[in-house]
Amino acid sequence: MQPDNAPNVVAGAPVEDGLDFPLSKRLFDIVFAAIGMILFLPFILLIGLLVKLEDGGPVIYRQKRVGMGGKPFHIWKFRTMIVNADKHGALVTGRGDNRITRVGRILRGFKLDELPQLWNVFVGDMSFVGPRPEVQKYVNLYTPAQREILQLKPGVTDMATMLFRNEETLLAGCGNVEDFYLRHCMPKKIELNLQYARRAGVLQDFWIIVQTLCPYWLAVSMLYSLTLVAALWLSYELRADFLATSRDLVEFRRCLLWMILPQILLLFWRGDMRGLLSYFSIPEMLRTAASLGIALALQIVLCSLAMFGSEVPTRSLFIMDFILSFVGLCGLRLAVRLLREHSSRPASRVPARARRVAIIGTGETATNLALDLGRNGQDGLRVVAFFDDDPHTWHKRPYDIPVVGMPECLLNADWQTQIDEIIVAMPEVDPARCREIGEMLKSSPLKITFAPRWPSPNPPEN
Repeated sequence: MQPDNAPNVVAGAPVEDGLDFPLSKRLFDIVFAAIGMILFLPFILLIGLLVKLEDGGPVIYRQKRVGMGGKPFHIWKFRTMIVNADKHGALVTGRGDNRITRVGRILRGFKLDELPQLWNVFVGDMSFVGPRPEVQKYVNLYTPAQREILQLKPGVTDMATMLFRNEETLLAGCGNVEDFYLRHCMPKKIELNLQYARRAGVLQDFWIIVQTLCPYWLAVSMLYSLTLVAALWLSYELRADFLATSRDLVEFRRCLLWMILPQILLLFWRGDMRGLLSYFSIPEMLRTAASLGIALALQIVLCSLAMFGSEVPTRSLFIMDFILSFVGLCGLRLAVRLLREHSSRPASRVPARARRVAIIGTGETATNLALDLGRNGQDGLRVVAFFDDDPHTWHKRPYDIPVVGMPECLLNADWQTQIDEIIVAMPEVDPARCREIGEMLKSSPLKITFAPRWPSPNPPEN
């Protein structure tokens, strides 16, 4: 049985001071909680019926949680576990927990079990966005610094909810699920929420809600679909010299589904939507081209069948759509990549003197490493030269960095005054040469680093 007494909030600089929008936040909560309860009422009743029919137990599960200021309240959820599940195991669940009902597993997968918390939001126990409230048992384990989180009103969703969206999968296979949660998950969630509190605002709350309601794969699908539709319409405009007629518009509407559907399906099937949208390089570009190329053949077949008896779009339109779709998707992913790199760039630091780096190797990883170091200024490093065994690469300048010659050139005393560090990034398929270089540079006064993907001969760092 959990104690009812609430912990005292440790005095200190209150996190809530950073929230200068309490009135607008509360108005937002009241209005949209009321709208949500009205709009979702039929859906709520249907879910309640399904939960009741599952095993005849109660529809709503109420649990005492610790709210703002350490004040306890009852959180409402649709019951997703067997009756009295908390008496037959831990308060947290991992994937495959046999206490979860069949209906409950579906509700959890789509986060529908949280719908009754609209009432918690409406009456003021919770907000739409805020740290998820914990049970008293776990709050008692908070450190003094972590107790600052109790100065915030708990919420239905937060940044931690999104990042721990698949928490049950994360906890799967743990010998002690509760211990793993308390040691690793809960501290990280508190840290994320304290970070949120220091820059909270209405717009950020709205953005968190959108991300919660719209899973990543759905957002990517929507972005891709809009890009492909725009590329198709631009193809019609180009074909008509930007004087598209009503006949072009009719044809566009008629073949839209048969043009876009194969592209989306092929892009999804070949994995273009699985990875992060903001990571884009030559392999992803080639995969996109291959997906659109296969889709092109399907487009021609489907349009010919669907528009039997009507005029099929011209071959030039298919080709233009392929080119514009490819350029549009690549441009989208490159733009998001640049945005990610810009936003994740650390605050500018001006080191006393940038450390000069020489990279051994000119392969893809070596050049990407040089590009990243040059772009991000990581740790004050600056690549000044490449060295490589292949004479065909000598005197070339990838990313405007000269390939000086063979790695043995580094034994020249002059180079040891012009660089401060050597990074070995040679092909993984040549471990013998990698070990040879490591032995060769043992006596060098320079710092020697081996890229993580390559076998290291463990030379001593000087």
